[in-house]
Amino acid sequence: MISPALFALADRFRRSRSSARDFTVEYETLLREAGLDDGDAREIAETDLRLAERESGGVLALDLAKRSRLPIRVRLRREGGAAWLYGRIGQASPGEERMELAAFFRCASLRDCSPDWRNWCEGLAQRAEDGGSLRPFARNDREGNREFLEILLGVLRWEGESLIRFASSVICGDSKSLERNEPRLLIAIRSIRNNEALTLEDLGILRKPRTLNFHGSLSVMIAGEVIDFSRLPGPCGISETNLLVAEAVLTTATLCLTVENEEVFLELAKQNTGCLLVLTSFPGAAVRCLFARLPTALRCLHFGDCDPAGFDILRDLREKTGRHFGALCMEFRPSGGSPALSAEEQKTIHRLLSNPLMQDTHPVLQTFLEENSKGRFEQETVPIPDVFAAIRSAVRAAIS
Repeated sequence: MISPALFALADRFRRSRSSARDFTVEYETLLREAGLDDGDAREIAETDLRLAERESGGVLALDLAKRSRLPIRVRLRREGGAAWLYGRIGQASPGEERMELAAFFRCASLRDCSPDWRNWCEGLAQRAEDGGSLRPFARNDREGNREFLEILLGVLRWEGESLIRFASSVICGDSKSLERNEPRLLIAIRSIRNNEALTLEDLGILRKPRTLNFHGSLSVMIAGEVIDFSRLPGPCGISETNLLVAEAVLTTATLCLTVENEEVFLELAKQNTGCLLVLTSFPGAAVRCLFARLPTALRCLHFGDCDPAGFDILRDLREKTGRHFGALCMEFRPSGGSPALSAEEQKTIHRLLSNPLMQDTHPVLQTFLEENSKGRFEQETVPIPDVFAAIRSAVRAAIS
């Protein structure tokens, strides 16, 4: 039976940083961390350590106090110590594990011929040899690393567009595996492609269909025929695919209003607002496609929550579509019960204040900071008659 004390020493060594000196650990610390510091367990551990010292050929030593001659440190010699210790307990040494990991990544580099993939794998191999970070892989999980490599290659080779759980079933044989591994996959694909904004959606693996919900005047011409959605009384959905194949995307509306929350969107859709309503928070691919096809002269407004997150959506709409969306009914509304701004919300406000596209929103953003509050920020708290009045005024302004 192999001594628990030697296993504990090996574990301590594995977790240490490589050094040009001998590895040492306090004798009492080693026994205490291993749960071997009392009773029979201590007696056995001390006997095992003395025996190992005698059999190690000098690479394992117990440093003794000068007066009491009691052990105060366990010393593993830099030269030959690790090889002896791990051989004694029947495990690969950290150095051997580093070489094995480096070989794993160099073999992985041959699985794909793209220069980005090969450079990334070679970088991991070098870091494995040097003892550096291997994110998103784990240093001590051989089987887990193999499984993750297969998943990563499956994602990078995915063709077409599918929902994430279908893709997960095909790639992993498990409908939820991609979602569980998504944080690690994003680390990998962003590093491989050298693009910190990449998502699984960019590789055709979608969390939800690329569709948008809208209401009002919108027509698409496909194969020479015009499909007029404005005849339908309720909200409609249309996919990005249909927008892309359309020869034309048409509207008679003079104003388009994007709405952040579905509940408010449905309330507005019940009435004839005279504008094209589009449901969106941060704009997905279908929403971006729609605005790329709509007339450039169409005036655009956004109605969302009046808080830092709501204005961040407004910023994203402006950046992603290249259009200037005005803010509708997004004024600061004081509320005594509103909590103070969080550190993250303050950070968002300062980021928005520094963005040239958001200069017209500075008064509201500054009010957030001055009041240290979002006030009554939810768009559902704005009376619907007030929203209708603001829409009618904006429509009249767009016509005139």
